[in-house]
Amino acid sequence: MGIIQQISLGTILLALSALVHTAAIAASIPYFGHLSQRLSKDHWPRLRPAMFLTFGICILVAAHTIQIWTWALVFLMIGSLPDFPTSFYFATVTYTTLGYGDIVLGADARIVATFCAITGLLTFGISTAYLIGILGRVLPKSFEDAP
Repeated sequence: MGIIQQISLGTILLALSALVHTAAIAASIPYFGHLSQRLSKDHWPRLRPAMFLTFGICILVAAHTIQIWTWALVFLMIGSLPDFPTSFYFATVTYTTLGYGDIVLGADARIVATFCAITGLLTFGISTAYLIGILGRVLPKSFEDAP
């Protein structure tokens, strides 16, 4: 695969991953209202912040998992890795930017892999902001009734 094709594929996958991530976050927002109604402050004062955070983390885990699986399938489909377990491992290590270096792609897919790492950096940043937003809304309210 040539450099222009690698850049194009990486850009498309980066955009798709960002879309998946932001869609998962946007879709979760109305459910916080439902969760808030179900967990009244009177009955569940300590459990409420934990439930909000747990729900938020579950949304993020699902979004990151979808993205890693997508990258793994792409590495497999372009023939840069021999089998799915290897492809999944490589995608996970690259996406999380750990980069152990035990699996190295050839020149025909290296640039695609850099886009996988950029995607992980971008979406982990968005995930951090999302969790901070949840904490910013939940923690002050959990301390309102504190003695």
